[in-house]
Amino acid sequence: MLDVKKLYQKIVYANRFLRLARIFHFEKIAPAKLELNSNNKCLLLAPHPDDETMGCGGLLLKHSSIFDVVCLTDGRYGGYDQSNDEIAALRKIEFEKALDKIGILNYCMLKIEDRKLIKNYPVFENINVEKYDYVFIPNYFDQHKDHKAVTILLQKLLRTKKHKVNLKIAFYEVWSPITIPNFYFDISDVIEEKESLIDIYQSQLKHVDFKAGIKSLNLYRGMQFNCRFSEVFSIIDINTFMKL
Repeated sequence: MLDVKKLYQKIVYANRFLRLARIFHFEKIAPAKLELNSNNKCLLLAPHPDDETMGCGGLLLKHSSIFDVVCLTDGRYGGYDQSNDEIAALRKIEFEKALDKIGILNYCMLKIEDRKLIKNYPVFENINVEKYDYVFIPNYFDQHKDHKAVTILLQKLLRTKKHKVNLKIAFYEVWSPITIPNFYFDISDVIEEKESLIDIYQSQLKHVDFKAGIKSLNLYRGMQFNCRFSEVFSIIDINTFMKL
């Protein structure tokens, strides 16, 4: 019997793969070192408590003074051995502890129900992006529905809310590697601190060895850019982002 859903998925994947192949077949992207300064103002949107640390922990540690962080969901379905409310409360504590340890002064949680981010634009639209030079969000191709939802909701918000004309959108890695990053950031001197931040999220580490996985990813990225450990990003202008 024909499985229509699987056939559709194969067609969608094939079309996306071919589009990427046509774009990059003759082009070599030479990633540049990400340079931020004290005059930059950055917003990081984390779909769940821990995404900010997994994807950008090193960057946040080295530039804590210029970042604001918004965690979008309560993460209530990120566990199996406690009630959803207990998990949400625990993850909130972990998130606040991690952000305090990094030194982020301005952070908050929107507490949207985990896995239902895409259905909660009325809450998301309360985010004010007017003052930011960069907005950091999960990789556009990330294989998690809440992570994918951030791109869709942010596009909708930017159509109606004020923002800088030269706003940049920076994609970071969590569940899916960025296909072709155009910026890297050396985190070799803070990798141990990033590991200690990940250790805070014990509610998640008991299910998945995030520390080993993320450290290995950062090690691999460092190998690509002649440093020990690195985080990478795909940074695009607002016009390109709105066409995705």
